Amino acid sequence: MASQYSIIIKNMAAQTMSFYAFQKQASFTNSGATPTILSSSLAAGTLAPNASSGAQLDFSFDAQNHAGAKSTATSASQVKFNASIAVASAKSAINSAAAVQPIDLTTSTPGQPVNNFSTLTISPLGLSAATYQAGLVSGFFGIQVPSYTPAPVPQLYCGCAAINQDGSITLSSFIDPLPNGQVYCAPYATYYVKVGAVSVGEAVTYGTSQAAECDFTAGYTVVNVQYESNGSFTTKGS
Repeated sequence: MASQYSIIIKNMAAQTMSFYAFQKQASFTNSGATPTILSSSLAAGTLAPNASSGAQLDFSFDAQNHAGAKSTATSASQVKFNASIAVASAKSAINSAAAVQPIDLTTSTPGQPVNNFSTLTISPLGLSAATYQAGLVSGFFGIQVPSYTPAPVPQLYCGCAAINQDGSITLSSFIDPLPNGQVYCAPYATYYVKVGAVSVGEAVTYGTSQAAECDFTAGYTVVNVQYESNGSFTTKGS
């Protein structure tokens, strides 16, 4: 299995363009309910025309799956730092705490032990090292959510996470979980590239039209993306 997936972008248009990337939204169940799923930008950059500059962007993503959690309900007992994520209800910079753990997806082989389950704690925020829990659906991992009192505006989120190059954490595909329940999450190794200036960690309006699809589930480790002069994308995996 590859340790990283890479997307290499070339701008074949005549003008400088900005690009960002996000992951295909994961599938979630939230104590049996179907939740609202949020997404964040995982990579961003500006690219001069290739013909005049020879420049390209390389967006790289860890192939290891990570469970992540974020709380904006900070307290004196919580570690305070910017977790590099913005959501629709919290556009400005705020103090927050985040946690991340590597986690495995449940295999299709019944009873095969993998580290597919983590337990969330609230105060201070944390995720336990993943262990095996039987009974999860193939392709999913699980998070045990403790009892807590939700605020009118969501303050707790969990789901798929990415560790940025500077060590900060971005929740890629995430929900605000129900108290005292279990979240089950199935991430996908598929990413999309779009035109736009969207900073890493900023919330994105999820949509895959007018985007380059970079699907690593077919075994590719690199996908080359060209932004053409007519505004379309072409992709090639290797």
